[in-house]
Amino acid sequence: MKNFPLRTWTKTTLSAALLLLTATLALSAQESSDEGVQSEGEVFVDVVDVNVINVDVYVTDKKGNRITGLKRDDFEILEDGKPVAISNFYAVENGSPTTGGVEPKTDPDALVERLPQLSLKEQQLEVPEDQKLHLVLYFDNLFLKPFNRNKVVRQARQFLYENVGPGDRVMLVTFDRSLHVRHPFTTDVRAISDELLEIETLSGFAVQADSERRNVLRRFEDAPTAIEAEAHIDLYSQSLHFDVQTTVRNLKELVSSLAGLPGRKAILHVSDGIPMTAGEDLFFMLDSRFGDAAAGASLRARRYNTRRLFRELTANANANRVTFYTLEAAGLRSHTSLSAEYGGSRGTDGVVAGSRIEADYIRIQGQQESLMMMAHDTGGLATFNTNNLAGGLTKMASDFRTYYSLGYASANSGDGRYHDIEVKVKKKGLEVRHRTGYRDKTAETHLSEGTLAALLYGLDSNPMGIELRFDSARYDDEDHWLLPIEVRVPIGNTTLIPQVENHTGRLRFSVAVIDENGRMSPVEQTAVPLTIPAAQIEVARKQYYVYSVELRMRKGRQKVAVGVRDELGSESSYTRRPIQIGRT
Repeated sequence: MKNFPLRTWTKTTLSAALLLLTATLALSAQESSDEGVQSEGEVFVDVVDVNVINVDVYVTDKKGNRITGLKRDDFEILEDGKPVAISNFYAVENGSPTTGGVEPKTDPDALVERLPQLSLKEQQLEVPEDQKLHLVLYFDNLFLKPFNRNKVVRQARQFLYENVGPGDRVMLVTFDRSLHVRHPFTTDVRAISDELLEIETLSGFAVQADSERRNVLRRFEDAPTAIEAEAHIDLYSQSLHFDVQTTVRNLKELVSSLAGLPGRKAILHVSDGIPMTAGEDLFFMLDSRFGDAAAGASLRARRYNTRRLFRELTANANANRVTFYTLEAAGLRSHTSLSAEYGGSRGTDGVVAGSRIEADYIRIQGQQESLMMMAHDTGGLATFNTNNLAGGLTKMASDFRTYYSLGYASANSGDGRYHDIEVKVKKKGLEVRHRTGYRDKTAETHLSEGTLAALLYGLDSNPMGIELRFDSARYDDEDHWLLPIEVRVPIGNTTLIPQVENHTGRLRFSVAVIDENGRMSPVEQTAVPLTIPAAQIEVARKQYYVYSVELRMRKGRQKVAVGVRDELGSESSYTRRPIQIGRT
């Protein structure tokens, strides 16, 4: 079982500090020659990137039945309240593209072998890369009881076998006060299923949290004054608030790490609920018991409200085309504060059974509100207040297998702002779900995100055919080695603009490194202009442009990822390679 601590991904403490010591540029012919290419001079060409925004849309009638057969003209998209033209339309029904797919590029003999496994529509249309699914199974053990979690595990295993498509990739993650990848992205459903059995042995911290709450309630009931009672509640709420902040920030970190992956991305988030306002129920009980002596206690609970953090999380998910599907593992609940372990229904100075029931309601509502927000704002589904967990998974699977994807060319060009999205169906009586907005990113941001996706998840999107080569690492000091690397770019695969005497282009390189403990360097970028004399262009097209850089790295197993963007052609390539630094 692999266990990579994702929580260090955004840290600045480096195990591999990137030093652009030798940004030397060379041309390597397939045979020998290195003449003709210059890296000096700017390229004075205006480049306008066409930023296509994909919006996944789920359409149902009032009873929740899926609506299929809609066409492009049945939809309308508004960005920041203004209508935009739909440029791309893709429809999927029961797992098969009905329009907008691509003709299969599979070798005919290999395709014949697969035909019995494919539906007729799948034989005709192949799923494009930007529509394939990356699914994360996420178990928040900080807010989960083991018994509840393990119920979901059994359902999830069956769900995977029945609903994961041939091109879908699945990753298993747990949160145990830090993020852990229990299994990286894979198309092997059996591997994920086997790993799910392993997480049944993990601790669930919600049991401890319930014990702490019971202790606070007892101290609260024994407290003779409102000041002493509030002190107990305040201390408990501070601790719970910290846990909520930790889990939301780690979720946001996970979402950010998925940004560079192509296609649809979904997180099945399993928990017993996350409090929107820590201790809100207890502050309500404080008001109920002490009245005027605790005036404003419920208002003071707002100090521990995390709505802003959840808003930031969903905005980040929308920016990265990530949809949340939240599943409350606790199912139907009873009023725990009236149980024997909480002191039964006895009252203390006016705290009667009715106020305890209302406090329980406030607590449960707050835990479910966060799950609702995560799902609603990203176009997903929330399942709670039910013991039919399989039903919730079935509804989620319907989203994966039947949906519409609408694309439009945004007039924005990397302004960094968040833009609202609204999708309307022109036919009456239908309901629509979709993400509520996106953040417009620069080309440099996309390059960094793609490089991280290559580094963390093995993204190998390489239309330009770039190559990453290592030279021998040499000892630098007690803790570090220097590793020369070369990034080779086929010049024939780059966009060059003919000018008076030269052909010019512009490349942007990015590099990042991660070690075996999950410690990662920041992504470093360098822009390089490319100038080739017109007389040499035909020879140069058969050669490579070589970007050389030296990395300062610690001893041990490392992975190096590089990204290259052809800034005139608006095309990017990514690749990564592992390496052992120093002796084992």
